[in-house]
Amino acid sequence: MSNQQMRSDTRGVGQLLHERRYFAVPQHQRDYSWPIGAVEEYFDDIVEAMNRGDSDYFLGLIVLVDTDAPNSKRFEILDGQQRLATATMIYAAIRHWLKVNGFDNDATKIQNDFIGISEIGEVNVEPRIILNNNNQAIFQEVVVNQCDDTLLEKRLTEAGRHSSTRKLVEAAVKCRKYAAELAESQGADKARQAKILFDLAKYLRDHVQVNCLDVTSPENAYTIFESLNDRGVDLSVLDLLKNHVFREAGTFNERQVQEDWTKMLANLGDRKADLFLKAFWTSRYGRVQRGRLFHELKAKFPGRRESLALASDLSIQAEKYSNLEISDSDLWKQYSAATQEAVKALALLGGTQTHPIILASLEKFQAPQIEKLLKHLVTLIIRYQLIGRGRTGRLEINASKVAEEIFSEKLKTPKSVWDELKGIIPPDDEFKQDFSKYTDTKASRARFILRELELQQWRQSNPQKPPQLVPLSDPEKVNLEHILPKSPGADWQTSISADHAIIDECVDRLGNLCLLDKSSNKKEAAKGFSSKANVYNSSEFLLTASIASDYSTWDRSAIEDRQKKLADLALLTWPL
Repeated sequence: MSNQQMRSDTRGVGQLLHERRYFAVPQHQRDYSWPIGAVEEYFDDIVEAMNRGDSDYFLGLIVLVDTDAPNSKRFEILDGQQRLATATMIYAAIRHWLKVNGFDNDATKIQNDFIGISEIGEVNVEPRIILNNNNQAIFQEVVVNQCDDTLLEKRLTEAGRHSSTRKLVEAAVKCRKYAAELAESQGADKARQAKILFDLAKYLRDHVQVNCLDVTSPENAYTIFESLNDRGVDLSVLDLLKNHVFREAGTFNERQVQEDWTKMLANLGDRKADLFLKAFWTSRYGRVQRGRLFHELKAKFPGRRESLALASDLSIQAEKYSNLEISDSDLWKQYSAATQEAVKALALLGGTQTHPIILASLEKFQAPQIEKLLKHLVTLIIRYQLIGRGRTGRLEINASKVAEEIFSEKLKTPKSVWDELKGIIPPDDEFKQDFSKYTDTKASRARFILRELELQQWRQSNPQKPPQLVPLSDPEKVNLEHILPKSPGADWQTSISADHAIIDECVDRLGNLCLLDKSSNKKEAAKGFSSKANVYNSSEFLLTASIASDYSTWDRSAIEDRQKKLADLALLTWPL
């Protein structure tokens, strides 16, 4: 870099990988940390931009340290390792599909241009990116090197549940799956399937752009970061939008805009403003990519009148947004108890993708319609996301479309919304199969699911009784019991000796969980099944009492059998 302390230019992420050749993540930097949702969004946004024919998709800033040291041929990645590593995984997924389907020459080109280089006279592949010590070995094995699906799945099984290795392998698996789905979307012709992946590889190379900042030392980069962020506040969509709104509103209206803006921030509290702005936009105008949100807002609200209206509307919508998951807030007090229960359920289940739908419905639907809609959304989240493990990106795309159509009054009833969403929801046979294998380590969520199943069982067994006589109202007021305990006593040793993996593989299966009232004797928790069955037999909860009558022993087959019965009940609890 000679005498320049820093320089920057913009180029495609594939061009950067190809032209700079070698990169390394400093050992002190964090491990690979992107959750699956972030990988899904990354892949989906790129493919969507390519399919739309966008001239570019901007990934943001990549900061590289180039010391010009004679012994180092690698650029240090100071900022951007997650994006570069995931881009490499997408290229590896494309390479894998091409290799498996007979496009060997093209697979080799992808490998050499973007993933790893086989130098003349060298046997081993030199990776273009070296991650830190915790991640590099697995990255080399399942991304840089060509490996089959069996090895990838084996490494996924071996990885610790919350480890960075698992995140990395999950990302590699997800990229392979998405690449295969993208190819298959082109029909049965292999040449057409290959072409869409060629197009993706080229789009990553030329049009998925990064602004690359080269510095001679980390200290130079930190100086820039501090000057851009000297008050500890990121330059966000909110900052950019505030400048636009205040500038367009003019001095004469500054007081009113300031009041609205202050009210909006007060309503949001500690919630991330950029997430609110995205939900606000999506609830009215459909899905927007993260990097395009400010540009879309600026274009939609260009002048004084529009900016004043936007500031006022944002202050109102921020209050609604901040209370979407608070069932006992003032927002929901005017609605039915069933509506409030659905709000509580969505908050527990993690239904953030439905927020734009709810915001739009609050503007367009009456209270009875909102109650029905929220019940549909609970079923959507349970069947598609929680049990079906469906793609977050696909849910976001469909939820965004539905929200826009509610706001534009194209969809005027909860039924029309449900009919629009049904296309992504797993059918009964698939839902039942997924439910039969479902595992949940979160006690509050497992209690909720068992509570809903218990209510369904009670209604079936007591068709003439009014619902207020249901013995279970609040899932937080009951114990979640592991029938096979997490820490089993001596009474369980025979069962464990016969099936060494039963604790690791079955203890959190839903079939191994039941509800007990708080007064039940917790001293029985680690005892054998016969002792616990006596407690279950006297339970007021029907599904718990049936354990004692249906099973004489408790092993893997009993757990699987009970979970299949619960799956049958789940079809009635959350019907299509």
